[in-house]
Amino acid sequence: MTTPIPEKPSRRQRARVQDAERPRLRLGLMGFLVAWLLPNLVMAVVVMVLGLIPDLQVYGSLSPLLTVVGVAGLVIGLPLCLLVNWVFRHQLNQWVHVMGYALVGMLYGLAVLLYGGSGLLPMLIPLIGFPAAVLMALGRTLARPLAHVVDAEGEPIETDLDEPAPSPSNSTD
Repeated sequence: MTTPIPEKPSRRQRARVQDAERPRLRLGLMGFLVAWLLPNLVMAVVVMVLGLIPDLQVYGSLSPLLTVVGVAGLVIGLPLCLLVNWVFRHQLNQWVHVMGYALVGMLYGLAVLLYGGSGLLPMLIPLIGFPAAVLMALGRTLARPLAHVVDAEGEPIETDLDEPAPSPSNSTD
């Protein structure tokens, strides 16, 4: 009788176990509202105020731009910000999250193409995307104090969030 060959765990199982042991960054509901909703509201207010300036009425109404900004925040911004939070959940350096939010803000400009505008409207892509990127990055920066690090069980861990956390495999005990 021969001994059976021992079964090695698959790479997927090892990665799942390794991810479960790593600390992760948690941004609560209030932090997410500060990081996502606040920049969208500021951008809508800026567009609305620009629409009230009489000298800008010479170039046409800015009310379609308010719709584009609102739809971009809801259709592009909300799911992609949630995706950034989930993808970078094990990245404890919050500046990576800020850059992810800035990238999401840049994608707001693509909402102009989806809007189907013609003429001068596609030239508004950088005029929507760049301020949205700056505002989204500022919003996520403002939400930094509202984020905290938790372990695999969900218990808070005291750590300096700007310092890279030591990985469990490199520790010398």
